[in-house]
Amino acid sequence: MDRNKTQAYWPWFPAAFALAGIVVFIFATFGPPASSSGFVVVLKGILQEIAPDYAQSKAHYRMLPGPGSWLLAFVLGMGLGGFIGGRTWKRPVRDVPRIWVNRFGPSKALRYSASFIGGFLILFGARLAGGCTLGLFISGTTQLAVSGLYFGAVIFAVAMLTARVVYGKRT
Repeated sequence: MDRNKTQAYWPWFPAAFALAGIVVFIFATFGPPASSSGFVVVLKGILQEIAPDYAQSKAHYRMLPGPGSWLLAFVLGMGLGGFIGGRTWKRPVRDVPRIWVNRFGPSKALRYSASFIGGFLILFGARLAGGCTLGLFISGTTQLAVSGLYFGAVIFAVAMLTARVVYGKRT
């Protein structure tokens, strides 16, 4: 059987220093890191325009600050930056990993749809809990907050369990 021959782009040690440097830079220049799930604030603004009674009836939307922030651009910029980075990198990028092809086939549409739904569920769960995946995990662990470390451990445990359920055992 052909094993995954993909190598990491960066060794983990310099990558860890680079990530730590970015976090320190963000703290030093802008304050605590931004929230990628802040798009909910934009969603609140849209709902206030098209369904004001609904937006006002939900406690979740009432406790959010008003719309008009840069957070939607932040979320769109992450996707656009990832796409440009992947397409301009010297190494070829696989849109559909081999492990996915072995289990579900080569369809890019299925892979993109599953990735979108998975990402949406993570963001929805984080917002439902009143938190943010980026804020608690990256910001919390870099500050050695017990809640951030605990959340990170839970994320990895659930990710491993989910991978086992989705991909099954190696054959």
